[in-house]
Amino acid sequence: MDFINRQLISTLQDHNKNRYRFSRRKGILGALLLSLNLSASPSYAADSETASLCPPFGWSEGLNVYLDKNATMPIDQTSNDCSFHMWSWEAFIWATALDNGVPRFMSLATPDQLFASNDSKAKKGMLRLSTRAISAHSDSTSNSTSNSASNKPEGAGAIVEADGNMLVGKNGYPVYASVHMNSAYFNTVKQNMIVNGGYQNPPTAPNDYFTVGAGVIKATWLRLDDGEKPPLGAFTTQAEVPVLTVDTANSQVVTSGDVIEVTVALVGLHVVGLTPDHPEFLWATFEHNLNAPMLDDNTFCDNLGEQGCLKVSDPNNYTFYQSNTQYDNVNLQNQEVTNKAALSFGQSSQKFSPATNVVQKNKTGGENHSPNGPANIANLNESAQGFLSALSVKTPNPQSVFSHYNLIGTVWMQPNTYVKTTTNWQGLNQANAVGSVNLANSTAETFQQQAHNNTAPINPIATDNLGNCFECHNPQSFTYQTPPSGKTALQARLVAISHVTAEGSATYAVPNSITLKSWCINKATASIVDNQAAQTVCPTVCKATNTEKVWRGEWTNTVDGSGAVCGCCNN
Repeated sequence: MDFINRQLISTLQDHNKNRYRFSRRKGILGALLLSLNLSASPSYAADSETASLCPPFGWSEGLNVYLDKNATMPIDQTSNDCSFHMWSWEAFIWATALDNGVPRFMSLATPDQLFASNDSKAKKGMLRLSTRAISAHSDSTSNSTSNSASNKPEGAGAIVEADGNMLVGKNGYPVYASVHMNSAYFNTVKQNMIVNGGYQNPPTAPNDYFTVGAGVIKATWLRLDDGEKPPLGAFTTQAEVPVLTVDTANSQVVTSGDVIEVTVALVGLHVVGLTPDHPEFLWATFEHNLNAPMLDDNTFCDNLGEQGCLKVSDPNNYTFYQSNTQYDNVNLQNQEVTNKAALSFGQSSQKFSPATNVVQKNKTGGENHSPNGPANIANLNESAQGFLSALSVKTPNPQSVFSHYNLIGTVWMQPNTYVKTTTNWQGLNQANAVGSVNLANSTAETFQQQAHNNTAPINPIATDNLGNCFECHNPQSFTYQTPPSGKTALQARLVAISHVTAEGSATYAVPNSITLKSWCINKATASIVDNQAAQTVCPTVCKATNTEKVWRGEWTNTVDGSGAVCGCCNN
């Protein structure tokens, strides 16, 4: 589909002030347009939501342009509810476009590349999912220059969600996150980082904020056991992940400095991009369609005694949900103050327990910008997934794997709101959100989902009914933390919408540590012949330790065959 054809269709749409949803049923208009080999452009006229259908005729055919290896992140003009969510799908297809089997986003820069001294590069072409260092650098925000876990820069991923909790898969492994930035985003972050003083002493415009076309991708990954089948239809790849150990003095999991190669499956993807008139970025999130039960917006309940509560469990199994688990036992925090010691960890197995049962409380993110909002998202999912599936109709096409991911929703603000000319710009937050105002990814914001919101657009909407990206990503992202001794508090800045600007800062980066209820650590011994021998050797080995005196049955011979280790536990 060439540029002239797309512009012609866009012009026709502007004149008609109407849209036509692509359908497999070819009407007279469809036959005429197809005979001209025309299809819709990703540029849309402003029109009435009630008078249009979403997506417009031929939109899915135009998605091919985002698979081109030279394509750039979409920067479409967005005029109505449908067009925002259309951008999300276009950006998702751009981000996941395969080049020799590797999605485009995996070739983008990662946070560890912000540090020139980084000496922990992954093998070429391989994803590295390392945990964030708690205090990796000597910087203007910290009095410390070392980290008890690691003295290396942050890697591309984390095992802790932004609220400090950990999502644990059924197999006991944590869900990892990775961050990937295009060059426009990366360059702005590098000039505005807290760790190098760029945040405190802003560069001159335009380098003090992001420009149109800047984009960042955040992916979530489930580590698979050896031989374990991935979720049906999920994209998988090899990755290097850190070997975890236990800081027994602080009852925390830390990194050992070693890595191992494993298989991971993509379970979630945030796609975030700056488009014309939307300096706050458009924030979209996608999930693999078998992650968890996905409930209609504003219907979640966990007590059949509540008025209107009709369903409090699901009979089906999902990647992160065990069938028939009651909804009052889902999305349970494991690091909250009243339940801080909720997780157990085995060093030999590298696994945590218990697993987290998950529910997606709002399958279209509480979309209330338009009466048609949830239907718009559902229709776009059907259309875009159909496009991806159709790529494999004649011959198998690996790109089709991404047809198994759903757009949950998109959130944004009114045009040109996120600017300093807005009254009280420092206070912009989730209450200024438009679109999917309760947007959350069940694999990235598992524990912070807000179940209900106002059912009609209200501006501003009551803040306590909302939970979306702007709750954390706003000008005040770094103003509430207590600064280190002798340092002044950070001021609000628009660029604080990016948390990557805090990478490397001991005070302001999200600590990537997990507090444990119990743990098992490796204690060395001579080689063990079999499990029967372990039952004799390991209890003796464990009883000789100071605190980890309990043996629960874990043991393994070392890879080099020089000995064995017993898993000795604190309780």
